[in-house]
Amino acid sequence: MTVIGKAAAVLAGAQLLASAAVLLILDLNAYNHMSGDFSWPVFMKSVIGTLPFYLALAGSFLILAGGLIPVRKKKRISVQDREHSLK
Repeated sequence: MTVIGKAAAVLAGAQLLASAAVLLILDLNAYNHMSGDFSWPVFMKSVIGTLPFYLALAGSFLILAGGLIPVRKKKRISVQDREHSLK
């Protein structure tokens, strides 16, 4: 993966995580208004399997892939090789 590809993957992952955060805030607001008592474990169980959950998962995967996959090095021809000399 090139440096440009890594940067694109990290930026796309950050965009997906930001979208998931906005959707989770909207879901949290709707959940809080519909129920009188609030429970984080119950809310998190209701979030699993929804669109914000999968967006956050995809964003995290892209950020990790962009950070962990090494940069591909170009194969360079050495000028000092004896096979390519002009003698």
